[in-house]
Amino acid sequence: MPLVILSPMTYAAGSLDDLDLESLMAMDIQVTSAMKRSQSAFDTATSIYVLSKERITHSGATSIPEALKMVPGLVVRQLDNNQWAISARGVASRFSSKMLVMIDGQSLYTPQFSAVYWETLNVPLYDIERIEVIRGQGGQLWSSNANNGVINIITKNSLDTRGLYADAASGSQVNIDANIRYGNDISDIGSYRVYGHVKDGDASEKGLVLEPNDVTQQYSFGGRMDFSTSDHWSGFVQGDITESKLGQNYRGVIDDTNRNITFTDKLERTDSRVMARLENRMSDSANQMLQVSWLNQSGSQTYLQEEFESFDVDYQMNFIYQALQLDWGLNYRYSTISFEDSLFLHSDKEFDNLQQYGGFIQAQFALIPEELDLVLGTRAEHNDLTDWEYQPLARLLWKPQENQVLWSAVSQSVRIPSLIEFNDNYAINGQKVSEVLPFSTGIEAIDEYHIKTYLNGNDDVEAETSLSYELGYRLSQQSWNLDVSLYHTEAEDVAVIDINPNVEQFYPALALFQSGQLQQALQALTQTTIQFDIVSTADLTTQGGDIVLSWVPADMFNAELGYSYNTFEYDLPENTFPAIGRDSTTRQIFAKADVHLFDSHNIFATVRVENSDAYLTENYTLLDLTWNWAVSQHWGVSVTGKNLFAGSHLEYANRQETYTIPNYIDESVLFKVTANF
Repeated sequence: MPLVILSPMTYAAGSLDDLDLESLMAMDIQVTSAMKRSQSAFDTATSIYVLSKERITHSGATSIPEALKMVPGLVVRQLDNNQWAISARGVASRFSSKMLVMIDGQSLYTPQFSAVYWETLNVPLYDIERIEVIRGQGGQLWSSNANNGVINIITKNSLDTRGLYADAASGSQVNIDANIRYGNDISDIGSYRVYGHVKDGDASEKGLVLEPNDVTQQYSFGGRMDFSTSDHWSGFVQGDITESKLGQNYRGVIDDTNRNITFTDKLERTDSRVMARLENRMSDSANQMLQVSWLNQSGSQTYLQEEFESFDVDYQMNFIYQALQLDWGLNYRYSTISFEDSLFLHSDKEFDNLQQYGGFIQAQFALIPEELDLVLGTRAEHNDLTDWEYQPLARLLWKPQENQVLWSAVSQSVRIPSLIEFNDNYAINGQKVSEVLPFSTGIEAIDEYHIKTYLNGNDDVEAETSLSYELGYRLSQQSWNLDVSLYHTEAEDVAVIDINPNVEQFYPALALFQSGQLQQALQALTQTTIQFDIVSTADLTTQGGDIVLSWVPADMFNAELGYSYNTFEYDLPENTFPAIGRDSTTRQIFAKADVHLFDSHNIFATVRVENSDAYLTENYTLLDLTWNWAVSQHWGVSVTGKNLFAGSHLEYANRQETYTIPNYIDESVLFKVTANF
């Protein structure tokens, strides 16, 4: 039996020709994120969406978050010109911690926030082969914090990027965004590429409470080398470094008033990563892969000084024996965290390193060959915060006809608490005396006094466990394709905030007040504090679905229409309130069209209708429109209009979860020149 299970490395290194919009749901598209080996996207028992390199190029996107705006079912909200809130099957936040983000399988997870700094994630879009997005749980294969989904950015083999490439863009909010890349062969054993990037961006035009300060200065440099010494051994090494200086507006408690104060500051970050992967084709029915990676992120901003470093080792083997496909693997991660107290954030447990290790196993049985498959698997993983965690999974895939697939899945995934939830304490907006006591003193100086208030991490916080039930259907016809997925997820041990003002501590101040010693009463209030604790005592239900219809009536035209519906509902214990998100319903409508005019012109349009009560904003509809003109074999130009027809609008105004102050998002125009030799 020929080997058909390939590791992610093979796929990252492989060339997928003509991976375009109309073939998104076709049966020949291979993906690796769903099963951690090569598999047809059509035959995958999960809700997966593939963003192809052609679509990314045609769209005029200039960053990963902008490209992700094209994925149906993915919540992508822009806070300002730098910051984003991205998630799936839930409420997105500045630091969404249930979406695992990777580049070629290398996790960008940081234990401080369990999140991604989207504004400093800089991957050259022209070097991306595709982006695979799983809507739903991926913890069994890809480790913890993948409760709501997985985003795997797969870059091109350097064999496909030989030669010189350069582009330069400028527009209404971008002074310059320029890239250059060069690649070539290395003897007869491999190839390489190196690239550089520089960006200088303007601030938004309109702020919510402060003058916008979201300017951008960013520089990147990196490269990749691929090699193949024989038919049995191959691999690649890649790395890059990005320096970012980003203006941002904040709010926080920075003086003795104990109140949130708005202020302007900047974020400075350096993000570096190196990854090496070696793949061995052991036989016609077995592969093995070893991946070693290093990640360093250091950042400086008013409310947080941090440096995070991780070292990862992953081993994986795939093999086939008759009707059984078996995949198993081991992983180890060692992280160091350097954390300095800031004006309103400090740590009391002093973790300076964390270890995480475990493994997974997954078996796919052909119960009825070519018709009915059963997948069983589990992951066992140990971490220093919550000990051992388990993430089992069962999937069933039925293919009644060659062009139809019905699938179902039951899976459990785990979100490990971030250090913010586990051991950090931070000052939040002080509580007025009149809001704490059951009566008013009638003296403004006392009633309006803001008592110092802290939100405290808690080392009794448990890992959040989510149990998901999923059902999906795919149909592939000659000129159109349909993809439907439904889900229901019950989560327990969800982190919420416990309110305990401890009213008894105010009695001495009240006694002084009642005896007429007002100054002494005020002085006593300065010695009181209110402590809110993070506890993992809530339950959370999310449910909904996605439907995507693609239509290819002619070679020069293809289109896609999608609708997503998600509800988010807490079951809160007494005296608690949500830490992330709120009870809400989110609806999205997507429409995309890719039109080829003559041989050298292309128009790509995306319309999004966003309807949600989760972000304290108005509903909005916007259009992104790009005209691409291939002037010659080597030169091209494009014009992109972004956020058209939406006017100046807010996409995110939920200040419950973050120190960030958003700005209004504006319409913008970008001109771009591309050279390729």
